[in-house]
Amino acid sequence: MQNNQIQNNGAHKYKLSIITICLNEPNVQKTCQSIVEQTNQDFEWIVIDGGSNKETQDIWDKYKSRINKFVSEKDNGIYNACNKGIRLAQGEYILLINAGDTLYNNTVIDSIFKEGLSTDIVYGSYARNGKKYKADYDKLSVNFFLINTLHTPATIVRKNLYEKYGYFDEHYKIASDFKAFVVFFKNNASYKYIPVIISDFDTNGISSQKKNDSILLKERYDIIDECFSKEEIKEGLEDPYIENSFLENIFSVKNSYKKIYKVFTVLGIKFKIKIKKYEE
Repeated sequence: MQNNQIQNNGAHKYKLSIITICLNEPNVQKTCQSIVEQTNQDFEWIVIDGGSNKETQDIWDKYKSRINKFVSEKDNGIYNACNKGIRLAQGEYILLINAGDTLYNNTVIDSIFKEGLSTDIVYGSYARNGKKYKADYDKLSVNFFLINTLHTPATIVRKNLYEKYGYFDEHYKIASDFKAFVVFFKNNASYKYIPVIISDFDTNGISSQKKNDSILLKERYDIIDECFSKEEIKEGLEDPYIENSFLENIFSVKNSYKKIYKVFTVLGIKFKIKIKKYEE
């Protein structure tokens, strides 16, 4: 087995740290199983638990021998917990697999190492409750972030990006990971896609719940307005990129940022119709 523990002037003990945050997650066991059953175990596993109930603590106890660092205490929300984990991590790269999410199969980590971790951001494909989505975006652009985002459980980030450009902004409750990706992009982080389905994530998470759609949308718009200039947004709207599934490439109709355009896709060809003026 390739040894992916590294020494970089004492800064990193591992090539990869997996961080799992949890608060009374009923499906935490499947998350744990997906991690401990990896054929390549050459990574650090950090668990940040928000002070879960006894039932959840009993599950953690089964896996304590594999967990490298375990913290269970009250926190100030999802991103506060994520930041705790990132600060504790000794890996060069960070992968957030939260309680309820799973690594897609038992060879994911081996596949990631074989593809190589060399750029600042490495992202793969993903699944939602078993349904697979290919994520080989041609490029990350302003327009991409106006209408889309990278998916945290399928994105591996070099730790020093957080150290250089800031940890998760705890002001945001749902979309702070989106802000982090935008900030890294704005600072010219290098990136690449790898043809690996990294994770299957639970659509019961806070950002996937329909009742939180309006909060998520507002936070995303606030982040876009905070991070991009009006000129960048205007230019970005001229790029018709929108991510489609296979069936959506046959025919689909989607809205662009703030519903400025309707983007139609017919047999893989995209065209757009302006439906309202961009309001500055």
